[in-house]
Amino acid sequence: MRFVDPDRYAALKATGKLPSPKGVALSIIRLLQRDDFRIGELVQLVQSDPAIAGRILYFANAAAFGRSRPIVSLQRGIVALGSFRVRDLVIGLSVMHSHKSGSCTAFDYEVFWGHSLATGIACQELAHFAQIASEEIFTIGLLARVGELALASLFPDEYSDVLVLAREQGLETAPLEQERFGLDHHELAATLLGEWGLPEVLVMAAFHHENPDAAGFDDGSRVHTLTLSLSFASALAHLCMVDEESRWSLLPALLARAARLGIGGVALNALVDRMVERWREWGAKLKVRTQDIPPFAEILAATPPMRRMGTVPDSENRRARTPCLHVQLIGIPAPDLAPLMQQIEELGHQPVLVVDSAEGLAQVLRRPAQIIVADLSMPSLKATDFCRNLRLAQKGKDCYVLLLATPENESRILEAIAAGADDVLVKPVNMETLRVHINTATRMQILKDEMQRERLGIMRSTDEFAVAQKRLLQDALTDTLTQLPNRRKGLDFLASEWVFAQSSGAPLACLMLDIDHFKRINDNFGHAAGDEVLRQLAEVLRNTSRSEDMIFRYGGEEFAAVLTNANQRIALQIGERIRTLVEKTAFLWEAQRIPVTLSVGVAVTRGHETDSLALIQAADLALYQAKEGGRNRVVSSA
Repeated sequence: MRFVDPDRYAALKATGKLPSPKGVALSIIRLLQRDDFRIGELVQLVQSDPAIAGRILYFANAAAFGRSRPIVSLQRGIVALGSFRVRDLVIGLSVMHSHKSGSCTAFDYEVFWGHSLATGIACQELAHFAQIASEEIFTIGLLARVGELALASLFPDEYSDVLVLAREQGLETAPLEQERFGLDHHELAATLLGEWGLPEVLVMAAFHHENPDAAGFDDGSRVHTLTLSLSFASALAHLCMVDEESRWSLLPALLARAARLGIGGVALNALVDRMVERWREWGAKLKVRTQDIPPFAEILAATPPMRRMGTVPDSENRRARTPCLHVQLIGIPAPDLAPLMQQIEELGHQPVLVVDSAEGLAQVLRRPAQIIVADLSMPSLKATDFCRNLRLAQKGKDCYVLLLATPENESRILEAIAAGADDVLVKPVNMETLRVHINTATRMQILKDEMQRERLGIMRSTDEFAVAQKRLLQDALTDTLTQLPNRRKGLDFLASEWVFAQSSGAPLACLMLDIDHFKRINDNFGHAAGDEVLRQLAEVLRNTSRSEDMIFRYGGEEFAAVLTNANQRIALQIGERIRTLVEKTAFLWEAQRIPVTLSVGVAVTRGHETDSLALIQAADLALYQAKEGGRNRVVSSA
């Protein structure tokens, strides 16, 4: 993850143009920076803005599903959410309210906030997949693209040029931003979110959500799942914002993202429909642009839109082909270039002129358009070599290459086809001939797209792939022998609960449990017996744990338990209950009873821990003291 250079950021901040929380939100940030702030002060600040107070109560009740009565007291709502979650929510809503318009002409502020709100709402629906509170993930969904808003605010004219160039040539914006400004929206967003105090795991997810696989996170880790959830939410928001024809083409990638989270079939339909309903409800409240979306099952069942080509007048043909295809032109002689570009535009496509140079050709190899038209006699490189190089490039395998040849070069046509060209057109080129060849290329691209979608449908059938992916993730996070969560899963859960405990003030406890004299069991009964004891102990632990806690295998004969909302008294009671039950349990191996006892170390958050691992270390030290004190006992850390 990259941040903007501190000196550069200070200079940008000094302009006063950066998006920033204002009013009550800014006061809340300053209040929570104090170590001695009181909840009553926070309640007073929120009460001073009735609109924010109403939204906080709404979120508190949405998060408190299962309660018999709604939360009507603002103080209770703030306590339920936690002070720092309230801060994050207010930050997001404040930034939205203060920056709904601007002077960057190519930046669509309405679409930006419509997409951002849809992402936030979708994130809430995915909160349990991301192992995070719905209010926290709503905020990061709302602000994940705030770096784009910042660039539009800082450099309205220059950023408008970047956006236009990216759209015309089908390029990603981040490299263009780096070229123009020496920074991109990813690092600017991370810097802003970090300064506002959002948790690091959320900032990392925002930074990487456009390309989660490039982050290198461990599969199944909390940050990886959070990043995938944000990526899926953003893709779903994009689906909500586009028109009906464009929506269909976005489905394969969206379904693939959902499947990676283990979501498919009826569950996906219900999730999307619920998200769209809440998006439109909140859009009306916040005066953010939304639109009607049919039920997701209908979108999935819709017939793919087909472009009508060559059967209607050109003006109607252009309307039917939205979005148009990009056509890159390389090495076209000057006399032929202008009429060729005009003909391509009249066919409803976007000609993109590429400079006939080593740099221009390299650009094409990196980012080839759907259709490429090149002259067989291009001066900088043999057309046959260009075709071979293009087909070797990963992104150049599927584009359509049309070469233009003079009559005297007809002998080289077979060589060009063998090198990878799809078609060769002999000059002079007239409108009707070009129409036939371009329409052929377009149909080929449509067929390739449909074949790709069918392949995705087979390989990633939403139900089958989602179930398989869920099983793979489960296997990656489950201890093979005991079928308890493994160490990685347990430590991720601990980290998540530790963050919540820090923000809410709720107690959190950790138990370390170790089988006494386990080596004797292996020596006296064999390693197979030792494995069976571990399996039976795991079952005992599973049956004695609270539903809100997590017990996992830490390693070897050592287990750990994370106890949410548990103070020292409760943690000691749970530890003693487990110790007593294990001592009384008959562990059997081949009709022989094996005596088993546990030593238990207990640690509870005390407010001075630097991270979640400090709690593990404290419990481990208490476990060592239990061993030293004679084993088969529960000891609490000092």
